[in-house]
Amino acid sequence: MSATDFDFLLGDWSVHHRRLTDSLDPDCTTWVEFESIAEVEGILGGLGNADQTRGTLADGTAFDGYSLRLYSPETDEWAIWWASASRPGVLDDPVRGRFVDGVGTFIGPAEYRGIEFLARFRWLDTDGPNPVWEQDFSFDEGDSWAPVNWRMVHTRRGPA
Repeated sequence: MSATDFDFLLGDWSVHHRRLTDSLDPDCTTWVEFESIAEVEGILGGLGNADQTRGTLADGTAFDGYSLRLYSPETDEWAIWWASASRPGVLDDPVRGRFVDGVGTFIGPAEYRGIEFLARFRWLDTDGPNPVWEQDFSFDEGDSWAPVNWRMVHTRRGPA
């Protein structure tokens, strides 16, 4: 574990999104797909990175999000925050975690539409040409996890 865990993500990406239309409904099976562009840069001398993601949702609505990832040598873990133009003025509570055997797992409390749950972000295939990010939720304090509700496949747009 080190501050270089997310170096694979630095640079410019085309991102294919596949997301459930209602991630809080356990019976939802309707997916939407859309594309975005992500620009990821290192910050704080390598102790973090940030990305700006922009695209258009399937319904034509603009999608604009921002991730901040910071590494803590003291706790040997990463914290990841998310903000979105669809929820102005809101910076989500961070998910926290680390990479083990090439898979990054980050968990933290979340709340949306008055429902509290645990959110889990996972980074997969980080050593290949198309890193994958997935999100799922737990509504029982992590005893079980609902199926993945959002998956993003990244394709590099230029040199790293």
